[in-house]
Amino acid sequence: MARVSISAYVNGDDCFVVWSHPYDPKCLGFAISRQLTTAAGTKRSGFLDNRVGFAKDDPKPHEHRPSTEWPFQRYTWTDHGVGEGDVATYTVTPVLKQSSGLVLDQSGAGAVGPLTVTARSPKSVSAYFNRGVLLSQFISNRLPENFTKGDLIRLKNQLARDDDSLRTFLMGQVGSQLLKLLTEVSAKKGHLYAALYELSDATLIQQLARIGKRAHLVLSNGSSKKKGTDGNSTAAKSLDGVVDLHRRMLWSEGLGHNKFAVFARSPNEPFAVWTGSTNWATTGLCTQLNNSILVEDAELAKAYLEQWKRLRDDRRTGAQGQDLHFGPVLVGANDASKTGAMGKSTWTLWFTRTSAGQDIEAAAQVINAAKRAVFFLMFEPGSAGLLQVVQARLSPASRTYDKSLLVHGVVNTLRASGGTVAVDLVSRGQNQPFDLRVVQPEGIGEGLAQWAAEVTRSDFLMGPDRGVIGHAIIHSKVIVVDPFSDPVVITGSHNFSHPASAANDENLLIVKGNKDLAERYVVNIMGTYQHYRWRKYLYDCHQQKRSPWQHLTDGPDWQARQADHDPELRFWLQQA
Repeated sequence: MARVSISAYVNGDDCFVVWSHPYDPKCLGFAISRQLTTAAGTKRSGFLDNRVGFAKDDPKPHEHRPSTEWPFQRYTWTDHGVGEGDVATYTVTPVLKQSSGLVLDQSGAGAVGPLTVTARSPKSVSAYFNRGVLLSQFISNRLPENFTKGDLIRLKNQLARDDDSLRTFLMGQVGSQLLKLLTEVSAKKGHLYAALYELSDATLIQQLARIGKRAHLVLSNGSSKKKGTDGNSTAAKSLDGVVDLHRRMLWSEGLGHNKFAVFARSPNEPFAVWTGSTNWATTGLCTQLNNSILVEDAELAKAYLEQWKRLRDDRRTGAQGQDLHFGPVLVGANDASKTGAMGKSTWTLWFTRTSAGQDIEAAAQVINAAKRAVFFLMFEPGSAGLLQVVQARLSPASRTYDKSLLVHGVVNTLRASGGTVAVDLVSRGQNQPFDLRVVQPEGIGEGLAQWAAEVTRSDFLMGPDRGVIGHAIIHSKVIVVDPFSDPVVITGSHNFSHPASAANDENLLIVKGNKDLAERYVVNIMGTYQHYRWRKYLYDCHQQKRSPWQHLTDGPDWQARQADHDPELRFWLQQA
């Protein structure tokens, strides 16, 4: 009797479930049941709901039914209904069509678990993610049916309030953990050393003020490049004289793009570092997709603290008496990597700017050494950075080409006009760009069963008739290589671009040998990839003037993938 083969992977927010089953002409899909023990000890069990139904049931927007009635006609599923500390077991059961109706094939079911949902991996490394995906059915459900500009502005203003439930949901573990860490520094009389590109979230500013002079802050001018302008002026005015504040005003010299914080028990006793893609702004917390990593390792924290001091002290006087930065002490230190070990895993740390792209070359070597898979999220990687290294692995004309390499990634790029945003899906050698301006709410809402009109990114971009939330959608910067065999995670503030290497203050952290950390990042990347793959499909339907797929298939034709001939399913099931 054929049985379901199943695997599952977790981070602190989600569980990514993958399964396979031989072709069966009677199979209309799969029912997924979950046994859950929450972090608080509450036990729950039942079948997960599907939001796609059969046409005969005339589904309505936001309607959902148990997967015993509306089975999943797919082989992967990301469960967003779990949280930190939960323990889950999943059972996937074939649903067969018989004359009496739908019947569960219990003899063919497969189970996986128990799995502990947690951000933490061994050796005191934790990966945190927010839920800043505004282009989603969740957000559409929080707005009136025919939402207006005013509704969007009110939504934006809500997110600045510390007691707002939507803010709490969107900032997820990134926001809750960062606030927890700042509160602990304040209560335990520790020290904080932070180098920040943006600081505008009122709650974070208040937390820094509570720490007082034990908060040591190198604060840049943000994205403002015109001399004399200051994107962080409000925060600087609030904190001047309250914290140990040092301004790093680069303007046209480059970007002070770091977002790291070192936690120390005393000025000479650093013990942990927080870094990643998240700016300390409401946009970074709530309306962009971001990641943060907390590493509790004294040697790594010391390396970041030494860089903080170099940034603080990096100032020289030019020929006309002007302030200049990126002096030989700073750049010379950046040109050499810092390395260390955490148990069986190792870390390599790069700071920029570097003199000859040493940081980019080190990351490129990791990508070119990938044997089975590369997963990534990127924001503005440019035309001469690590995206091109990944693409070369997928090009038959390249010396690094590997036809068996599994690649999934999402790239977010601003259009030259500044008024639209493009998303590229990269998979199996194909770039699939689409412009979110085209997928307007009416374009995906009209005539699409169960699909409510969504907020699109153009609704939030800057302009005379738009709410002002910011540009990025996917602001995360992360690459994962060979997560199940020889795992490597690359993250930090670095956009994986030439300007990030040659012109900016950045940090690039490479962690090798930590499977659990790689798993946590892969779950986040795959959830993002699947989210935008569906929207890319809607875009293609819009362009081709055809109706998108809307309902479950009342027959076996949906069964196009089985592990015996699908290399991606074999990868996730960790089959040879």
